[in-house]
Amino acid sequence: MPSVHSSLPPGLGSTVFTTRQAKVMGVNGSRLRSTDLHAVGRELRHRRGTSTDPAEYLRALQDLYPEAVFSHGTAAHVWGIWLPGTVETINPVHLSTVTGRGTPVRRKHVTGHALSDEAPVVEIDGLRVTSAAWTWTDLAAHITALPRLVAAGDSLLQRPDGPTAKRSRLSHPLVTVEELWSVTARRKNVKGIRSARAALELVRARVDSPKETETRLMVLAAGFPEPALNPRVVLADGSTIHPDLAWLRLKICIQYEGGHHWRDQAQFDADIERDRRLRAEGWIVLRVSRSIFREGREAFLDDLQAAFAQRGC
Repeated sequence: MPSVHSSLPPGLGSTVFTTRQAKVMGVNGSRLRSTDLHAVGRELRHRRGTSTDPAEYLRALQDLYPEAVFSHGTAAHVWGIWLPGTVETINPVHLSTVTGRGTPVRRKHVTGHALSDEAPVVEIDGLRVTSAAWTWTDLAAHITALPRLVAAGDSLLQRPDGPTAKRSRLSHPLVTVEELWSVTARRKNVKGIRSARAALELVRARVDSPKETETRLMVLAAGFPEPALNPRVVLADGSTIHPDLAWLRLKICIQYEGGHHWRDQAQFDADIERDRRLRAEGWIVLRVSRSIFREGREAFLDDLQAAFAQRGC
């Protein structure tokens, strides 16, 4: 017969918790060694058969290291910064200790860092993390592709009514451009800071997705003038539309269609109706997808050039 385990206190994490917390709640050592629990490093237990909740995991680590601060990719994960898949977020976790206030954290699945005492630290959902601007400058040492670093910066300046921002539990924009410049100016001898300054020249507000950033940078690199980003376009009937990238005077816009635009029928229908109404009022609408970053790049730029020529440019 399988073992019958006594129930654990309801206040413990549903997927992961610390043995310290469990003992405070009256759980004895024998119960913590039961087969329904799995040790995931010192003083951490994971409930077998459950997928670890990242937020619970981070809260458990903070309980073990209350003076440490989540930084780098882990702080970026908490902030919701747009990251390439190459950046580690919570595997391993990045935990920083303020210089002079203890040694860097050393444990399995955790990367310890030394943190300057000048680093701004804030609390999000009970987690101590480096500020959004400081976190972005840390990322510059790990995101080697300039467009990806620009996109990470753009994500901090999203418009509050944008689709991604509306799904966030945080209030957007998370920073100002001035804050980003201030932090990069203060951090003079940090790895990647030159990349951060180069990227910051291209960071813009009101971007809704990383692919919008990549599309904009492609257009600029090809020599086109800078477009407005998700501007408010008022149609003849008084309704408003926010095209992704637009040259307002020329009435040319680019709409980037991600995978969800095709999978969600309601979104697909709304996109078709949006473009019909724009074209009815004289707009040239170029609908694009991820193919423009591969084999479709030249054809897309040719179409954009033709649109500008049609407007006499």
